[in-house]
Amino acid sequence: MAFEDRIVRALIGDGMARAVAVVATGVAREAARRHDAGAAASIAMGRAVVAGFLLATLTKDDERVTLQLLGDGPLGTLMVDAGSAGTARVFVAHPRISQPLGEPPTLGQAVGRTGMVNVVRDVGPGRDFSGRTPLVDGEIDTDVEQYLCKSEQIDSALGCATYLDAQGLVRVAAGVLVQALPHGAGARHVAEARRRLRAGALDALLGSGQSESTSAPVSPETLMRAAVGGDFDDLRLLGGDLPLRFHCPCSRERAASTLALLGDEELLSMLREDGQANVTCHFCGESYDFSDTALEEIRQGVRGEVGPPS
Repeated sequence: MAFEDRIVRALIGDGMARAVAVVATGVAREAARRHDAGAAASIAMGRAVVAGFLLATLTKDDERVTLQLLGDGPLGTLMVDAGSAGTARVFVAHPRISQPLGEPPTLGQAVGRTGMVNVVRDVGPGRDFSGRTPLVDGEIDTDVEQYLCKSEQIDSALGCATYLDAQGLVRVAAGVLVQALPHGAGARHVAEARRRLRAGALDALLGSGQSESTSAPVSPETLMRAAVGGDFDDLRLLGGDLPLRFHCPCSRERAASTLALLGDEELLSMLREDGQANVTCHFCGESYDFSDTALEEIRQGVRGEVGPPS
């Protein structure tokens, strides 16, 4: 099944605030498939990847964002790697947990209510920015909203929602972010969006009363309308809608480089004890097998890099 995953940006009023809306259903479904995820993990990964896209695609700069949620719940570490080009991959430590979620779904018990949100922005060599804030409630959108307000000090309202179909597959994953812009009077717009999002605007639009067979796919523009309400007439959509997709840059070459980091002695021990090696990507599940011959080639490469004793 094909999904029209994309992101749309807009300005509110005379540049007082900006709105960014994401539909990432296909990306979330692919992440859940690759992790063979249960309901809690599927919803958590859906919300997290939407939040990751919102963080990574605020501007048109070449940027990568790593969003990490470290909660004390049974899901364990949840991580998103997203880029401004519209690609993302997701990892969750324990994807198969069974956790009652309620209706609408609440994630606090699965993610945890004690822990940290870590964000690293990579905008080029030597231009990394990182920040961290405590979890608010483990619902992901409120946690990332606090990060933006407290760590990056940008008045923000953020909402993410993910719903599953009757077969347990991701039916929709979407979200919206409204932020005040510098030197603008955007606080009113952010406050109104936060009020609407916390009152369940996205759940009312995307919730279980909807179904794939009876409703049209949600659009980012519809998400914006739900979040900003009467301010929608003041929206000025910016051109260049960005398509989104699941992408992991892992490869056999990168897996070989990972093995090389083990060093000569560890590789020799691996050859003697196992005669082979396997490297599996935690983000996408791709598996790379290395025979004894391949391991010896990697080992010889390491020995060549070390060079003779001085």
